[in-house]
Amino acid sequence: MMQKEEFLAQEGDSWFQRNRTALLDDTKPDPVIDAIGHARISFREVLEIGCSNGWRLNRLRRETFASCAGIDPSRNSIEDGRSRFPQLLLEVGTADQLPFSKCRFDLIIFGFCLYLCDREDLFRIAQEADRCLQDPGTIIIYDFCPPFPYKNIYKYNSALFTYKMDYSRLFSWNPAYTEIYRRIFAHASVSPVAAVDERVAVIILRKDSREAYPQEPFEGSSD
Repeated sequence: MMQKEEFLAQEGDSWFQRNRTALLDDTKPDPVIDAIGHARISFREVLEIGCSNGWRLNRLRRETFASCAGIDPSRNSIEDGRSRFPQLLLEVGTADQLPFSKCRFDLIIFGFCLYLCDREDLFRIAQEADRCLQDPGTIIIYDFCPPFPYKNIYKYNSALFTYKMDYSRLFSWNPAYTEIYRRIFAHASVSPVAAVDERVAVIILRKDSREAYPQEPFEGSSD
């Protein structure tokens, strides 16, 4: 079974149940919201992929008055979010098939979910995010960020893996995307031996195709 299918079937709901109490703490610091403040990003239409019950989106909506939508494979988390935060547009789904129109959002957030996605879906995930993102627009990636790609067995289900890499590379190969912010830190309080395995980052990429290809940068060029 693909990891996507497993998270849609049950593992997404299991994750939500394990973390439900922590999600209710509306006062805890959030590295994504902190990064938005540091980078001074402005936005009006936000999508969070891997939004759980929409707790982060609700904080953004309160602080910025933006229109906020989210998608998550856990039906329980989406139902919980719809009851708690009726101002949000929340849908059950996965990152490789976003149920939104082209150029709908000026900010897309990957909320600590890419490390659990199937590897064969990564190109489609990047394509879908790019399709739904306005130009210019902004992508925020919050995820593991080790010095090289590798995988671990998922501790809650031995049939699944966690895939750790710098996920900004899904977009940074394209000259339309420019990195404007990166903060690397430990995901949890860990020993120095485990510090690399728990290294995470918030990375902000700015999409602007107008700046990607300067016209005739070399004088006298013929092709």
